[in-house]
Amino acid sequence: MKKQSKMILKTTLAATLGLAIAGSANATVTFGDGGASLQGILNDITLAPIGNVSSTNVNTDQIQQDEKWQISGSGGSFSQLIIELAGNANTNTVGIYDASDPSKQVTLFSALDGPGAQKLLSFGNDGSVNINFADTGVDFADNAFGYFLDTGTNIFYSNTDLNADGVDHMVAYRGAGTDTIGLPSTLPGIWSTNEYIMAWEDQYNGGDTDYNDFVLMTESVNPIPEPSMLALLGIGLIGFMARRYEKNC
Repeated sequence: MKKQSKMILKTTLAATLGLAIAGSANATVTFGDGGASLQGILNDITLAPIGNVSSTNVNTDQIQQDEKWQISGSGGSFSQLIIELAGNANTNTVGIYDASDPSKQVTLFSALDGPGAQKLLSFGNDGSVNINFADTGVDFADNAFGYFLDTGTNIFYSNTDLNADGVDHMVAYRGAGTDTIGLPSTLPGIWSTNEYIMAWEDQYNGGDTDYNDFVLMTESVNPIPEPSMLALLGIGLIGFMARRYEKNC
């Protein structure tokens, strides 16, 4: 009986670890144009090692954990708007929201900002959110946050579960540390591994799903992985089986 219980416990552990790894990832977005438009944008900013050829493939290199983020130890995150090809360009705003309370929001880029616009996001010890060193008057619970796109009609969140249409409106890519890129307002440099490009689709129900409507780069942030509900269920099963095993020992 002891051997059987021990074997069941090991099997449950292995299954739960698999669920945690597989279940914690978000679904990959599918592009309406096969990714041609967004790939073209990444190619256009790539200068080396091969000019106008990005090492990032928009279909296969998507970050699977892109719903919640934290600023790294530097305490600040610099963002730059790369391009906006949206019919809603005159109303679109992009910002961050408190991961524990999405109603708390701070705008990073407004409709007046064009390609090359730059913003510095930082958090005070009291949770105060600062943009370009100015206190916005909004306090977050901590420095865990998500990104949002507000079209003036709809608000879309990096957390797909918060979107009224149930569609993933943001896709993100991490730098490989190999490409030299040139952004609108800065000298060329390496797209490093602590920098992410985030691309948005601004149409309800996904529209044309080309994810080129609002594209920005941000640095010194890290995605926060979250276990799936199945993984959490498995963890509960482990606790149950562990108690059963202890009682049978």
